[in-house]
Amino acid sequence: MTSLYPFVRFSIRVPIRPETRFAYRICYVPSLYYIESGSARVLYEDGTFIRLPAGTLFSLKPGISHTWEVDPDSPPFAFLCVFFEWSYRPKPMAKVTGDLLCLSSEIHDPEMLDEPLDMDIPECLTADAHGYWKGLFEAVSTDYKVLHHEDYPESLAVNGHFLLLLHQLYQLARRKNDDTDPRIAKLKAYMDMNAGGEYGDIDLWAETLGLSRGHFHALFSTHTGVTPKRYWNNRRINKARNDLSGTNDSVTVIAERYGFSSVHAFTKLFRQTVGVSPTDYRKQSRLI
Repeated sequence: MTSLYPFVRFSIRVPIRPETRFAYRICYVPSLYYIESGSARVLYEDGTFIRLPAGTLFSLKPGISHTWEVDPDSPPFAFLCVFFEWSYRPKPMAKVTGDLLCLSSEIHDPEMLDEPLDMDIPECLTADAHGYWKGLFEAVSTDYKVLHHEDYPESLAVNGHFLLLLHQLYQLARRKNDDTDPRIAKLKAYMDMNAGGEYGDIDLWAETLGLSRGHFHALFSTHTGVTPKRYWNNRRINKARNDLSGTNDSVTVIAERYGFSSVHAFTKLFRQTVGVSPTDYRKQSRLI
């Protein structure tokens, strides 16, 4: 793996009115969010969504097509966000914050898109102290300025505060993981090892744990931050990514290996999850 030197590109506060609905977009770099007030949903192009009430920490990998939808009866909604890179890559075209977003995954600039690394940050976590986390994000604010290496040494303070934020995020994730229901932990281990094929019957998963369908779904989402189906598909895609970068197996063979009904179905889910097609991902991974 490339050496990691997290670098903040920008950090801002974003208020969104309830009637506002954005077009689907992708972020060129990883991003972290803290829901300051109100509640909203992040919708993905595959039809799934994740609900984000106030006090939620949300992580988004680059290349994932998504949009924000504020709950119609929500109090004033706002989030604090940080767009960053795990390792700095020159992006001279990034002059304003909007340059690190693209309104279509089909027409994005591949030179701008960072690789979606799996850094063991949960998709969402419930924060344990509102004022503390709000302060961590505010300390990283760049006041809408997009940072580059040329901003050294002024960027030192921002990135120093960001390293503290990341440290606290990992500490929180570890505490939450330690509290995971042992039934969910056991099922996650099974899914990690055996991810392949279409998503199993949710009633069968629930029966295995001795839970009702609704209780199982809620319990799994509480402990992982995602639905069981999304977790299962993420594991399949991660295994496929490893095969694309580490073997010469064809896309067709890899799609069949992980139980996709067709190359088209595999490519569609891969693009929705990673941001690029399997073929483009293989090319990019071999340039690193």
